[in-house]
Amino acid sequence: MSNEQRKIKHTRRFDLESVDYVPPVSGTGPLDYAIPWVMELRIVGTASVLQVQVRESMVIGRGDQSTSKPDIDLEPYHAYDLGVSRKHAMIYARNSRVTVRDLHSSNGTFINDGRLEPDKDYRLRHGDTLAFGKLKFQVFFVITPSSHEKYDTAFHEVVIPKVGNGQKVLIVEGDHHVANALGSVLDQAGFVTSWADNVTKAIMLFDEIQPFATLTEIMLEDRSGLELVSYIRSHAQHKTSPIIVVSGTTGGYQMGQAMEAGADVFLTKPIGIDELVRSFSKILTTQDK
Repeated sequence: MSNEQRKIKHTRRFDLESVDYVPPVSGTGPLDYAIPWVMELRIVGTASVLQVQVRESMVIGRGDQSTSKPDIDLEPYHAYDLGVSRKHAMIYARNSRVTVRDLHSSNGTFINDGRLEPDKDYRLRHGDTLAFGKLKFQVFFVITPSSHEKYDTAFHEVVIPKVGNGQKVLIVEGDHHVANALGSVLDQAGFVTSWADNVTKAIMLFDEIQPFATLTEIMLEDRSGLELVSYIRSHAQHKTSPIIVVSGTTGGYQMGQAMEAGADVFLTKPIGIDELVRSFSKILTTQDK
């Protein structure tokens, strides 16, 4: 190995952020004890995506017939051939951050190509690569306690204020983990939520319940969520019905499409729970004027 290669490897190692373990206290603490973090683990080089809902701690590894399955089982993704141990690592959501701990795995756990020391917690960030042996993922947070996760700044403690008063909200989201988390937040914020996982069901449910507001993802199973936005706006009685559009794409083009179709608010993933509730609070204030 050349001196330059050694230097690069050494630099990557120190890019890792280790954190001290602080055990959660039951009934207290920041929002991540009440609302799960939701993240996508996208297998690098494939179209496979694992949607993971993390509350406090989860074992990640590979299951087989001789042992109990871990919470996140990587066996369907050629885990044995790629060097994943049965109990490879732990993922934690606590103290307003997600961390990873290697459990003395045979082939190591890596964040951004830096190998983790066993029994030590390392912070996981939106966009990181995370590898268990040779099985490599890219990490995308979908829902986080705070929008500060987007900007890589310090967290503040987040609480959910009750801003609603029983108004109906239709959530249109293809993944049940994400829908459950969004529904939990909005229910605690004082709304009554319903869920549809595609545009066809959403249109039927919208006509049935006549919601106060609609929160929709763009990328859905059957059609674009923007078609739902256009459908709602095509009815005179719903010209001012609040619509929030959510997307994993940060580009201005998609935001422009959403606003042109009739959306009131455009949110990008990861969705900070604080900004979600703040958006609904602003909508209520606007409606009251």
